[in-house]
Amino acid sequence: MAGSPEKEAAKERTGLRGWARDGLIALLIVAAVFGGIFAYTQVWPPLVVIESPSMQHGHTTSAIGVIDTGDLVLVQSAPTRGDVVTWVEGRVSGHSTYGDYGDVIIFRRPFDPVGSAPVIHRAILYVVPNATAPGTFDVPDLARFPTTEWEGRGASWAPVEATPRALREVTIHGMGYRRDLGITFNLTAFSVIPGNTDGPGFITMGDNNAYDTCIVLDPCGPARPYDTRWVVSPVHIIGRARGEIPWFGLLKLTFAPTGSCCDGWGDTQAPTNSWESLAISLVALIALPFAVEIGGWTWDRFVASRLHKETESAAPEETKEPEGDAEPRSESSGP
Repeated sequence: MAGSPEKEAAKERTGLRGWARDGLIALLIVAAVFGGIFAYTQVWPPLVVIESPSMQHGHTTSAIGVIDTGDLVLVQSAPTRGDVVTWVEGRVSGHSTYGDYGDVIIFRRPFDPVGSAPVIHRAILYVVPNATAPGTFDVPDLARFPTTEWEGRGASWAPVEATPRALREVTIHGMGYRRDLGITFNLTAFSVIPGNTDGPGFITMGDNNAYDTCIVLDPCGPARPYDTRWVVSPVHIIGRARGEIPWFGLLKLTFAPTGSCCDGWGDTQAPTNSWESLAISLVALIALPFAVEIGGWTWDRFVASRLHKETESAAPEETKEPEGDAEPRSESSGP
């Protein structure tokens, strides 16, 4: 039998309040998550989508812990020189991120217009223009680096073995994520590029670019694998990369393609196993609410009801009082 209109209206109001409460809780959770991310990164937006394979450790396969096309990474503020550990510093201290020494930084190139896509590459060296020898750079990071692992040439192009000041070029061995590259950095070439003589900055390189370029490993050749068109000033750094949300950036690249990726689902510009992992993850996320609902229904229908019955059957029966009024016993008293 249908309930009264008042009861039906009350039930409807209760349902609406429940939906409103659930929606508010969901919004609060989302706000708390993004608030926590922003508190950690101090950068907005706090995430960047990886659009190219320049940081991959191979072209066909992605891996957790390596920056691959379609990954999302957090961008943590790095406003000072001390916030960024270079590859050279990391090799000495052991600090590594994303499968190699040093920090990966997100930055804008000096000549890029506002709003252009940032670059995400590894910081290799921090160089400072030498004040007394034009066209040369000091490389303070090398002061603690093993002298057997690097050599340089000074202002007169004479060999320099231990003092990393007024250098025109420096060669470092054991580079790359496989530790098998010997790369020569032509520092003097940076001094003639507009915008690179104003102050100190970072020389950067993509992990994958190194192996694409170095046909000969040590010395690397025939071309130079590092970024030759800029020295990254700290003012151009957006932040340093931290963490990884693999694959999910492929959704953005599918719906808003860039010049690097992606023309559609399964584009070969991204690793095949990233597409496969994304598909499995999406199916799992869609199926999760249904699985939770089915699990709850199964528990209530079979497990909880059985436990309730077992509890009732195991409970001792209560002693029943005799029916009717019992006559009071009279106690006799002595004379």
